[in-house]
Amino acid sequence: MAECPIKVEVENLSDIKRKLEIVVPSAEVTQEVDRAYRNLGKRVKVKGFRPGKIPRSVLEMYYRRQVEQEVSDALVRRGLGEALKEKALEPVGLNWPDPLPQLVADADYRFSVELEVTPEFAVTDYLGLNLNDPGAEVTEDMVATRLEEIRQANAMLQPVAASRPVEEGDFVILSYQGYFAGQELTEAKAEKTYMEIGAGKFNLEFERQLLGLLAGADTRFSVSLPEDFFNPLLAGKVVEFQVQVHEIKEKVVPELDDAFAQTLGGNFQTLADLQGAVREDIIKEKERERQGRLEQQVLDQLLAAHAFEVPPSLLRQEQENILREQFERLVQHGVNLAGLDQEKMLESVRPSAERRVRVRLLLGQVAAQEGVSIDASELEAGLERLAERSGRDVAQVRQFYQEHDLMEALRRQFRDEKVMKLLLDKANLVTGTAVEAEESA
Repeated sequence: MAECPIKVEVENLSDIKRKLEIVVPSAEVTQEVDRAYRNLGKRVKVKGFRPGKIPRSVLEMYYRRQVEQEVSDALVRRGLGEALKEKALEPVGLNWPDPLPQLVADADYRFSVELEVTPEFAVTDYLGLNLNDPGAEVTEDMVATRLEEIRQANAMLQPVAASRPVEEGDFVILSYQGYFAGQELTEAKAEKTYMEIGAGKFNLEFERQLLGLLAGADTRFSVSLPEDFFNPLLAGKVVEFQVQVHEIKEKVVPELDDAFAQTLGGNFQTLADLQGAVREDIIKEKERERQGRLEQQVLDQLLAAHAFEVPPSLLRQEQENILREQFERLVQHGVNLAGLDQEKMLESVRPSAERRVRVRLLLGQVAAQEGVSIDASELEAGLERLAERSGRDVAQVRQFYQEHDLMEALRRQFRDEKVMKLLLDKANLVTGTAVEAEESA
């Protein structure tokens, strides 16, 4: 197209929408049509003619509509590519002409395309943000609580006496079948599953219905499941359950002593060794929590101070990403996804998707203003960190991101982390005590 340059006019429909009117000169159209018929003549067969010797008029008789479609598609693709390059536009979404404009002999080829682009804005006052530092203090009570959790997690289950009914804290082996409006629910059925009574991991109302029952009991009761029930197909419904109690087991918790510490592995010889390791783990967790809360404050302040339009295509893409993540978690929990209203769920995740997109655009703009980028060595270091966390070889991690075309997304992720570090390094951190004193004053 260098010999026959296209003509491009750009109309700003909004901050994030552009309309391109593109004209491909007739000379280029003629060249493209001639090229298409030459290529066609080399590969098709027409009775009575040798390959490569089929007259143009014969090809037009049989293949004119096909050629016009192919040429139109090629002109739009190449013309759009040239137009985007000429006007330095990077669309995040576009409406492809449908149907394609008709090809007219010896005439310019005209078409229009509507694009979505990222909004143009400047981020201001992002250095020197005032943040409340939550700290990362670790107390002896925290260590004691964590040790108790470890004890409970290593408890043994043993059958209770035959005459003892279900009590709070017991583990019951049961089977159940749920009914809604008299119909069996395939998603509310389990055979000989464990349930901890009073933990609320399934549903607290359901679990309390089992209190006082003996092993071998067969009972039926109704439960009003909350709107936020983990299985969306059952959420908000009144479900009737038929339940069989097969066995009752109680938890026997080990003593917290040197012998218990030695059973955990990790080269623990004494209870003090275990306590020290637990304290170190809590310190790391608290520091991660502190970091997360500081980052949350940065993002909240930036979002509150900058208003801009979000491209619908980016928003929709992020909604689908979040929904995909949710579906994966539901499948891991054995939830049957048949019957879910996907559009309704997409709408429910819209607020969190919009926040994600806004954050990404804000951090990207700060990166542009500060000249923050990720070079090859930083990308490699990031891959090594991912490999270490996942327990995989660096080459395997790199191959995964390359095969799934995720290297640029990974580079952006590392860039955003670098931008966040810059914002935190330049922020003014104030402890909670100092903030309270300032508010009192």
